[in-house]
Amino acid sequence: MAFAMFSIAMIAAQSAAAQINPYRQTAGISGSDSDDGPTRTGARVPGLSGFSGRGLAVSASMNSRYETNLSRFSVPDDGFRIQPLISASYGLGSNRLGVFAAGSYGRDIVRGNQLFKGGDRSNLSGGLDFALSRCSGELGASFRKSLNLRSDAAQFGAFQQQNTTLGVAANCRIGSALTASASISKSNDKNDQGVSQALNVESLNYSASLGFNANAFGQLSLGGAIADATFPGRFVVTPNGVVEDGFKQRSLRVGIARAFGNRISVALGASAINNKPDATSTVIIVDGLPQIVDRSGVTGLGYDGTLDLTLSPRLSLQFTADRSVNSNPFVSAALTINNSYAVTASTRIGRYNASGGARFTQNRFQGGFASQFDPLPRRSERFQSYFFNFGGKIGQRLLAGVEVNHTRRVSTPALFNFTSTGVGLNLSVAFGRGSR
Repeated sequence: MAFAMFSIAMIAAQSAAAQINPYRQTAGISGSDSDDGPTRTGARVPGLSGFSGRGLAVSASMNSRYETNLSRFSVPDDGFRIQPLISASYGLGSNRLGVFAAGSYGRDIVRGNQLFKGGDRSNLSGGLDFALSRCSGELGASFRKSLNLRSDAAQFGAFQQQNTTLGVAANCRIGSALTASASISKSNDKNDQGVSQALNVESLNYSASLGFNANAFGQLSLGGAIADATFPGRFVVTPNGVVEDGFKQRSLRVGIARAFGNRISVALGASAINNKPDATSTVIIVDGLPQIVDRSGVTGLGYDGTLDLTLSPRLSLQFTADRSVNSNPFVSAALTINNSYAVTASTRIGRYNASGGARFTQNRFQGGFASQFDPLPRRSERFQSYFFNFGGKIGQRLLAGVEVNHTRRVSTPALFNFTSTGVGLNLSVAFGRGSR
């Protein structure tokens, strides 16, 4: 297979339930519809807030959003969503060795929609950040639970999901030019409604990389990763009996990253991915019903990369490209081959910030099957998402912002097509460490 090759300079510790290929970008792009994750993700343990300082910080927020098609139906089904949330975090120690804990609790209150009835939203995490001698890193655990409100979620999946993650990531400098990085993470995504368990995913990830500062050439890197994913709600019929479904992935990646002065930063590279199922039989059992499902693996090239441009002290542009293989806990398929591209522009207007951009995504599903959440097996889909955010600080403690976004999905089968436009108002107030 021939693909354009883009890449980054380091390996991120990721939850394989969301991203089997762990090679991802290292900054955030926000503004996606609903609860979609950022295009770029960081190198910390997924779900952890990290050590941000000593003491207690408390915040409360009230986000509201109207969407013309909250249910993601082919025939629009609108709805109004309100999210009250209270959050707290506590840090003990210093920047060299810090212990942290964070938690939040809120609700998704939905009105005027046929599918969603609301639900709890909670997040607990804690861990240890360290920067000792030549090494720095983080270890910890997190638990998250929320209503499924992602754009790529199963169309008929008005259900809650929860994620548990445990992991450690470290980076050490060896000499003046060589660095070594490694991470281990274990995660569990499962449906919390006591109905179909077809989308449950358990994953175990290992990654390691070496980085070399080649002066004029930039930062060179070579890394490898092992990711094992199992699906406890799905079973494969083999000659030796019924076994739990699962996939194994092995990846190798090379990359280069370089900054050109203070205005341009580029990261390029490529990865080779080999993914194969634990059992190759095409008969799987979902919710007690046998189905014939394609069980071929995926072997090919992946790419990911970033270009950041600082045009002025007040204006910047970010470009992102990525091709990866996902074990997506939001759709009824064994694997998702994902190609995504995004651009974001950010500016500062006085004391306020504004950003806008677009994201284009193509998903091809491997081993799609019918389930309670997907009445027909998914084959492929294309997303177009556009967004605009504006907000800033009002007074010493109050933050306010507005957002507008538009998302369109063209799917095979066409049953999953939808178009939705959302408008939101977000308010928050903070107390304690860093609130002034």
